Amino acid sequence: LSGAADPEVALQTLVPETSNDKASADPVLSGASSLSAAAVDRATIARMQGYEGEACDECGHYTMVRNGTCLKCNTCGATSGCS
Repeated sequence: LSGAADPEVALQTLVPETSNDKASADPVLSGASSLSAAAVDRATIARMQGYEGEACDECGHYTMVRNGTCLKCNTCGATSGCS
C-alpha cells in the first residue's frame, strides 16, 4: 500500500467492491443499497483524505482539514480562526 500514490487505489485494495445478490434481486432495495453504498464510499474516501466534514466560512467548500488544533480549507486556504 505504501507504493500506491492514489488514495482511491489504496482504498480499493483495502475494501474491494462486492455484489449483493439479494439487493439486486429486489428493485426497491437495489436502488437504495447502491445509493447508500456510494455515499459510504465517498465518505470513507473523504475521511481518508483528512476532510472533517465542516464547511469553510470563506468559500463554502467542505474541504476543511485538521491543521494542529484548527481547521484549514484545502480549497481557499482560510483557517478556522487560529494561525
